[in-house]
Amino acid sequence: MKRFYHTLFLFLFLSQYCMGQTESVFKLTQEHGHFYCETTLNGANAKLMLESGIPGLMMSEAFYEAHKDSLKLDVKESNEKIRFLSGLRHVKYTAQARLRMGDAIFEGPVKIISDDNELKIPIQMLHHPQDNSSIVMIELGKSQFSVCSRDALQKLTRDASAWNLTYNQFGMPVVSTSLTISADGHQKTITGNFITDMGNASLLFLNKCNTSVEKLFSDGKIRLKDAHDKRTGKVIAQGVYAEELTICKRMFEGVSVGVSTFKSLEECGFLGLKFFTMPAIFDFDENKMYLCK
Repeated sequence: MKRFYHTLFLFLFLSQYCMGQTESVFKLTQEHGHFYCETTLNGANAKLMLESGIPGLMMSEAFYEAHKDSLKLDVKESNEKIRFLSGLRHVKYTAQARLRMGDAIFEGPVKIISDDNELKIPIQMLHHPQDNSSIVMIELGKSQFSVCSRDALQKLTRDASAWNLTYNQFGMPVVSTSLTISADGHQKTITGNFITDMGNASLLFLNKCNTSVEKLFSDGKIRLKDAHDKRTGKVIAQGVYAEELTICKRMFEGVSVGVSTFKSLEECGFLGLKFFTMPAIFDFDENKMYLCK
């Protein structure tokens, strides 16, 4: 009888342990509008910026040199250049890797940058350690994100609205939706593709090179406003103030929308962190984005 209770206790303990392992949870801190998590990469302490609008794990050369023994990357020299909103970055080495990131797995390209001290992690390349599923739940209100198992998905997405995801030529997740802007006493609607960009601190950033976006401002009814450098007086940015804005059936009031030129991109623009104030779940295996209530 004693052996029976011992076996039962062990079974219940292991069951609770396995149930507790259905999510790999990472706490987030906010700095300058971006979100960071402190974790490990193959055992090396790392501070990673949450991203999705990048084509791989962006790693500083200093971090790589300090931890190359534990990272065990098979690197190749590179002359690649990647343009961020903050400017051009030069890739010195590239590698294809599967790394342990805390309780989760990163699998994909690694870009070692010579002129950037930060590490940036693309959520679309994270995997659950048990079933290898690529499902990520973003909960900015709780300052956390989770890498979830396939078994946990059905319960998490109950009552959520589902949107199809595609990927552009850089591997960035893209959602197709309509955008309605009310500004300057006028309302206009366009339909197109928007990059879901965890590295963008704004709600929405529009690409002036896109034909649909161009039509928003072509007749002058909705006016672009210039932002000037206080010292030089030069125009450093453009944008529009929307009294009301609806995208992915979510409505926002009194928001500023940046407008810039991204010649290498075909999409209408970027959905940034301020859009994801409510929980969102990305199932990168099944190419779905769920917006939770």
